[in-house]
Amino acid sequence: MLIKDMFRKPIDRNIQGVIVVGEDGLNDEKNELEEYVVTRELQRHFKEFYENYKQGIIGKTRKNGVWISGFFGSGKSHFLKMLSYLLENKLVSGKKTLDYFKEDNKIQDAMVMADIQLAVDTPTKVILFNIDSKSEQTSKQSKDAIVNVFLKVFNDMLGFYGARPAIADLERALTEDGCYAAFEDAFFAVSGHTWKEYRHRFNYELMHVAQALVDIHYQNMSMDAATALCKQIMLTPYQIIC
Repeated sequence: MLIKDMFRKPIDRNIQGVIVVGEDGLNDEKNELEEYVVTRELQRHFKEFYENYKQGIIGKTRKNGVWISGFFGSGKSHFLKMLSYLLENKLVSGKKTLDYFKEDNKIQDAMVMADIQLAVDTPTKVILFNIDSKSEQTSKQSKDAIVNVFLKVFNDMLGFYGARPAIADLERALTEDGCYAAFEDAFFAVSGHTWKEYRHRFNYELMHVAQALVDIHYQNMSMDAATALCKQIMLTPYQIIC
């Protein structure tokens, strides 16, 4: 018998040496969940996290942030990724994340599992991303860079144009007023292009945007008012400074 035959899975397959948040395409999620080992130390971390997380479910707390620290290669990103899968109870290969943990008895502390179950039973939307990969090169030195990245990713998740907050604000207002779909149709009618494919050319499509707003009678705007609004959006800085 060869040593490789002693293992349940082929050891010559490609294995990611480092887990990088936001690069799901490089990793097999099913293998990640099946092969994730919860050591005694990790179990303590899961316990601490979920004990505090449930305070926001069963009560009220102002502590709404978590800091995960450790040396390079200590498993921070992998732990964070598992937390994101569990919080959303992500469906992977036809099976919920929590089932992978239960079936393999990854966490043996019943109290921790009860806290995890409580979190799973609470609807949660997870946005997992790498801050550095989402930030603009020109914003690296800005003290507000992280805030801008959070806003960009949040807008992207909602389907708005995250690259330019002012345009995303227009889309959000249209959505809240129930006019977004009508605006998209109107923009296509006057420009011949779909809004989401051409919104990055906002500065060049300004008059088409203004005309679309007028055509859907958005807030009863005149052409002059719609044009003024679009010019204001065009001149708004790409980044929000808080």
